[in-house]
Amino acid sequence: MLVFFLHGVATRDVKYGDKLKGFITEEFTKRGELLPHFYYSFWGDVLNDVGRMWNWIHQDLQEVKKESPNLDIQTILRYQHFRQGFLSEFVGDAFTYLNQERGVKIRELIADQLEDFIRRNPEETDLHIVAHSLGSVILWDSLFSDRFDSDDAAFHIRTMIKGIGDSTSRRQVYLRSITTMGSPILFFNTMLGINPNKVKCFAKNYKNQGLRWINIIHSSDIIAYPLRTSFNINSSDNIFLQDEYILDHANLAENTAYTVGQVDAALALGVVDAHHWYMNCSKTANLITDNILSGKNIMYDVISRLKKIPEVKNVLTPVNYIFDKKLLHLNFRDGSGSIQMYVNFANIHHVYIFDTNEARKFAGYFGWNYANSFQEEIELIKREFC
Repeated sequence: MLVFFLHGVATRDVKYGDKLKGFITEEFTKRGELLPHFYYSFWGDVLNDVGRMWNWIHQDLQEVKKESPNLDIQTILRYQHFRQGFLSEFVGDAFTYLNQERGVKIRELIADQLEDFIRRNPEETDLHIVAHSLGSVILWDSLFSDRFDSDDAAFHIRTMIKGIGDSTSRRQVYLRSITTMGSPILFFNTMLGINPNKVKCFAKNYKNQGLRWINIIHSSDIIAYPLRTSFNINSSDNIFLQDEYILDHANLAENTAYTVGQVDAALALGVVDAHHWYMNCSKTANLITDNILSGKNIMYDVISRLKKIPEVKNVLTPVNYIFDKKLLHLNFRDGSGSIQMYVNFANIHHVYIFDTNEARKFAGYFGWNYANSFQEEIELIKREFC
């Protein structure tokens, strides 16, 4: 399998994915899976206007200082550290990509890199894309936008992916999963105007195995927003999109400020680290690995999801459920097993996972007071895996 990274704003280091790759490699090793091939797409050297812009701004501020020597430059233009850092990097890089000439160049670089990656791994047929920040917008734009001329590199990218573009001259791969992190697609799409139905139409081409998409959102990342409702996905669609929230604080300073009720200060202290957090965290790697591997064996993917629910208590010696009321019995769509749920006289719910030989692989229980929250997860499992 092929894992192709697309970086976000303010990335000028071609090794930006090394730490995340290391965490993903650890996850694959722990699960006894063969390691995928990795490729870091890089186009950050095209985005180089922010430094020049701030040179102009500093010259303007110096002119004001000459005219009014008693004025403090930091007072004239407040919050310069934040403006010159994260704000300029995000806004500057985003608008640079939307510049027609620069956007074309970036898509050309990505297309050439993707083609090189596929060409150098002729035995691989499955592609998984991991996109951060602005990279998720570029991916969304390149795969599904109607705004490009016929010779744009976006069509070059599409011809390499089965179900999006037709090609007789290029080898094609299946796009099996997308992971977006810190993604502002929801807001950028108000300008790009891409109909989410295009994604669902593309996913219909993969009848035996739908497109899996997880959208990871750090709770302190003001750039990242959920996608699921905007896609208007229903049970008949062949796309499995889930927003995943990470509730950690971005750093100790944000945690301290937030704990004492200084919400505005917490925002200022955490915003930068939160947006760059995804590339340096094992939790992200765990979610990405789940997304990549879930198509291989749904049973283990469902077990992994159940174990992450705090309310569900795993039991080593399950109770005899023969006298309990059966609420659910569904088979996983890949034939790897089934999920069953029962409730006893005390309104304690038990959930079981069985493999194809009816061997019990997981048993857990939860109390009546958690039934509503757990039912939401069961509905998700039913929709995506059964």
